[in-house]
Amino acid sequence: MVVAQALTTASIGRHSELLAQTALLANGWTVLESIVPAAFDIAVTKRGDNRICRCQVKTLIQRTKDGVDYYVLKGKKNSGEVYDKYDCDVFIGVTNNVVYLVENRCISEYWARVDEVAEKWTELPTTL
Repeated sequence: MVVAQALTTASIGRHSELLAQTALLANGWTVLESIVPAAFDIAVTKRGDNRICRCQVKTLIQRTKDGVDYYVLKGKKNSGEVYDKYDCDVFIGVTNNVVYLVENRCISEYWARVDEVAEKWTELPTTL
C-alpha cells in the first residue's frame, strides 16, 4: 500500500516546471534545459527564430486583499534580489494546472486580479 506524503517545495516547483514545459511545447516552442545551474529554469525558441528566451518558472500564490482575490508571482531570487534582465526575460506562473506568461519588469512581486488575469498576463494552454 502506498501512503501519500506531503509534497516538498522541490517537487511542487518541478511540477510547475513540467506544466510550463507542456504548455510551451503545446504552443509551438522548443524547450531547452541548462546542464549547469543558471538563474533561469528553462530557455525556449521557436522554429525559424534565432532568438532564445530565458524563462523563470514560479508557482503562483493566491492572496486576498481588501476582499479581492489576486494571483501573486514572486520576482525575487533566494538571495532576496529581484530577477533582472540578465537573469531571465520572462516569468512563467503556474497555478491549478493553468500556465501564464509574464514579462520580467524587474520588480519584486507581480499581482493580477484573479478575475482579470487573462487581460494582464498571457495564458498558455497545455492542450494541443
